[in-house]
Amino acid sequence: MPGALRFFLPAALARWGVAMTGLAVFWTVQGTAGSFGRAGAATGAFAVADALVGPQVGRLIDRCGQFRVVPVTTVVFVMAAVALVMSPGWAAVGVAAVVGATAPPVGALAAARWRCLLDGTGTVPVAMSLEAVLNELTFLVGPVLVTALSATVVPWAGLAVAVTLVAGGVAGLITARVSEPDPGGMSPGMIVDRRLLNRHFLVLFAANLALGFFFGGIGVGVTAFALAHDAGALAGVITAAGGVVSMIVGMVMRPRSPLPAGVVLTAGCVALAAAPGLPAMIIGYALVGGAVCLVVVPLSVRLQQVTAAAVYTQAMTWINSASALGLAVAAPLVGVAVERHGWPAGFLTLAALTACLPLASVFMVDDESHGRP
Repeated sequence: MPGALRFFLPAALARWGVAMTGLAVFWTVQGTAGSFGRAGAATGAFAVADALVGPQVGRLIDRCGQFRVVPVTTVVFVMAAVALVMSPGWAAVGVAAVVGATAPPVGALAAARWRCLLDGTGTVPVAMSLEAVLNELTFLVGPVLVTALSATVVPWAGLAVAVTLVAGGVAGLITARVSEPDPGGMSPGMIVDRRLLNRHFLVLFAANLALGFFFGGIGVGVTAFALAHDAGALAGVITAAGGVVSMIVGMVMRPRSPLPAGVVLTAGCVALAAAPGLPAMIIGYALVGGAVCLVVVPLSVRLQQVTAAAVYTQAMTWINSASALGLAVAAPLVGVAVERHGWPAGFLTLAALTACLPLASVFMVDDESHGRP
């Protein structure tokens, strides 16, 4: 598609940097302050600020256009990241919040451009599959690179690379003017554009909240399982198996509904609670985690169908905030279950939380069966 490669490649670089930033903030603060508590607080402030402020930045982008807004927020992002390296004491927590608040919503920017470029061609699901595969890849490779750099060079090395990737990628993205969506103009409503306050979008918000539950709890459950089997170092191998399968599945399948894959995630968490050993867990999670793309892709396509182009970037950032909220809720709940009752209870708790996903998917299927958008 003419014009696609011009924005896709820089967006991929920027997304790689964004995937590294959260963990890079942790390493930077821990290395400069020597405190895991302060580093955890800074990482939490980064995530909360990103989830709360991100939709408002997305709303401004929809109103004024990517070229007018994104360079300004990205410059603030870079300056805040530099300031974080030099921030003393608890000031680092506040600076980390600024980093999170100004982190460019690269996925939303790219998706809006795909929508602008592919409107009416019927190939949007292919583009969303490509985006989902890229997302899996960046979150597989990014944290590994951050850890390697920050542990072997200097604690802020991972942050320096992440910021460089974000800045360079965003510069390439925003100068690709041909694929940039037109500004949407005025945005009615106080915190949320009123055009998003409808049943279809709220169902999607709930579905992504449930998907966030899965993302937030699965790492805790897998790590607890690995430690209980004296194989803590293999926790990353187990989760990577699911990510690799998900990427492969995302490249070859075009699901119309997230319902079957949502059932797989929920039932799979129940089955993983009975895993007898490491080989069974690796194979089991490869199958369960492999269903993630089959949820993400139809949810992304559905979002494009039920939201106007003028509010699409804001819609994407609210969806990202839903996933972040789910992650923040599920991680401590699953952790408490593991601490009190063992790792199988963690997977069962996660199954109960993730059950919201197929339930929300049922409402989406019901809308489609009655001919609603």
